[in-house]
Amino acid sequence: MKTYATEYIRNVALIGHSGEGKTSLAEAILFNAKSVDRLGKVDDGTSAMDYDPEEISRKISISLSAAYAVWKDCKINLIDVPGFFDFEGELISALHVADAAIIVTSATGQLSVGTEKALDFCAEKNTPAFIFVNAVNKENADYAGTVAAITAKYGDKVVPLEIPIITEGKMVGAVNVVTGKAVDLNGKETAVPAVLVSAAADATAKLTELIAETDDVLMEKFFSGESFSDEEINVGLKKAVDTDLLIPVMAGDAKTNAGVTALMDKIIELMPSPFEGRVFTGDADGAEIKTAADKTKPFSAQVFKSVADPFVGKLLLFKVITGKISVGDALLNMTAEKPEKAGALYVLKGKKQETVTEIEAGDIGALAKLSYTNTGDTLVSSSFKIKYGDIQFPDPVISFAAGAAKDGDEEKVIQGLIKMQEEDNTFKVRKDVETGDVLVSGLGEAQLEIMCKRVKNKFGVEAKLSDPKIAYRETVKGTAEAEGKHKKQSGGAGQYGDVFIRFEPGAADGIFEFVDAIVGGAVPRQFIPAVEKGLRESIKKGVLAGYPMVNLKATLYDGKYHPVDSKEIAFVTAAKLSYDEGVAKATPCFLEPIVEVKITIPDNYLGDIMGDMNKRRGRILGTDLAGNKQILTAEVPKAEISRYATDLRSMTQGRGKFTVKFLRYDEVPFSMAPKIIEEAKKRGA
Repeated sequence: MKTYATEYIRNVALIGHSGEGKTSLAEAILFNAKSVDRLGKVDDGTSAMDYDPEEISRKISISLSAAYAVWKDCKINLIDVPGFFDFEGELISALHVADAAIIVTSATGQLSVGTEKALDFCAEKNTPAFIFVNAVNKENADYAGTVAAITAKYGDKVVPLEIPIITEGKMVGAVNVVTGKAVDLNGKETAVPAVLVSAAADATAKLTELIAETDDVLMEKFFSGESFSDEEINVGLKKAVDTDLLIPVMAGDAKTNAGVTALMDKIIELMPSPFEGRVFTGDADGAEIKTAADKTKPFSAQVFKSVADPFVGKLLLFKVITGKISVGDALLNMTAEKPEKAGALYVLKGKKQETVTEIEAGDIGALAKLSYTNTGDTLVSSSFKIKYGDIQFPDPVISFAAGAAKDGDEEKVIQGLIKMQEEDNTFKVRKDVETGDVLVSGLGEAQLEIMCKRVKNKFGVEAKLSDPKIAYRETVKGTAEAEGKHKKQSGGAGQYGDVFIRFEPGAADGIFEFVDAIVGGAVPRQFIPAVEKGLRESIKKGVLAGYPMVNLKATLYDGKYHPVDSKEIAFVTAAKLSYDEGVAKATPCFLEPIVEVKITIPDNYLGDIMGDMNKRRGRILGTDLAGNKQILTAEVPKAEISRYATDLRSMTQGRGKFTVKFLRYDEVPFSMAPKIIEEAKKRGA
């Protein structure tokens, strides 16, 4: 395959709601460009982009995949992005390197949540976007209603470039809004249907006004009633797309390939090349540098995706930002500060890898068998030491305890899950030192379930998930004194230790404080450390349910000893006996972790979310306005939000999101203590 110069490359992410046809559109584009020799189908499991066994069985994308199509002497790099909300990390990776996006939405007559979120993401990331209204051939399709619903929220910058001509429920052509002419699907000119004349004229007027806004000279011509030249229209349209003045709308049906070649033409004409597109910010010896793709500088690139490939090992997808990379080049990983070497270079067509000798600035490729490199890392030549900013992935918001379905497979399961972290940076595996659980965390239940399925598919071991244990703690609210007496006589040397200890809240360090108040040698000095040792061993388990004891002050104020039988072990044991009795009398209680949640939601959901948070024993701290969204801040017990990611998505139709931050421990209501004790008994604590 030949090398493409920066100006002849288009990097395009296909994004939007799950099930709207992104993968089918990618398939049609690849087929039209002869990148694939047949039009694969998601439903049949034959698409080039969805090749993971879980993707095939579920008929949804779960990882981003890349492929290229050559069209009119330009290389279009397609990044097909999962639409399911649990895989938001894939969307963030794609938009980090894409210079433009196509938002795919079905002609349902409505604004889908996924379309709304995609448009908001593009605005946030300054990514030029097209909207492709898909499935216009489907029964009861409503193209006009879909455009109207999107326009109602996003205004007059959403304008059709072409309006589909539908005859007997099928798209047979389109009206070109710019030229005012109509063509059939083969490009042959035809009459503009009378029912579309008014809509086309309205769209033309909107486009003309938006083009005028891109240039002062054009604005003068617009107000004086002069028409624009073809060149002015094309330049104005491209500038309007680049500056977010215009979100063009195209239409078609990906499964039947209707309208797709027209979309491909517009990708070449109106979407920015990498030279004009995404700007990367990097640090070079303390100086901040901003650069789009630039072939005049030495090589630099950033990895945006890792894939565990069974044949080549870990495959790293990257975008060349400056210069070019060739097979055999010596590289420096600026993130890990380690040397690497470019072995085989690939360009991708879904699961298929094609070897190439070099890749230029702005292009997307893949490397394998690098020793130290992961997602987000910067690769450079030694003559250009720049490190690009990290890809900002969202923090996990839901966790489950992970184990093995089959005894003896625990280590293999955990290692498999750890490897899955390399493929999805929003998926995390860690050991909870307090509860002993191995926790898998992510953005949603489906993501965690699918990761476990992928471990089975790739490594042959089955994981199981369960609700994680809450890291409760125990403390005391009152003061109590207790004697701990250990006396053992079994022929030969005996054991004797007797201590009197006062237990109360108020440890200086918040965990445990031991006070030696012995006078007169009631307990010899050499045995006092043994008393403290026994207490420190005891506080690892509270008296209610075995959770760690905190904020306990223990004062040794009296005791007895035997000149022959008293030993260190006897006083360790005596201290433990005193602990068991004294803490039980000092009004023990549970403490639970309290977290701060910041919930971002559309305004119309605020009342419902506040009411729900109150039911979860939450305390509302306040609300802030951020654009057209409300940010509600609350404190809530961690135990009450273990599945909040799923619940919030249900309550807001997927429009809500939240972050969690640990704050402190608070006392658990007395009425809840029996339930916590019962659960601990079931686990054998």
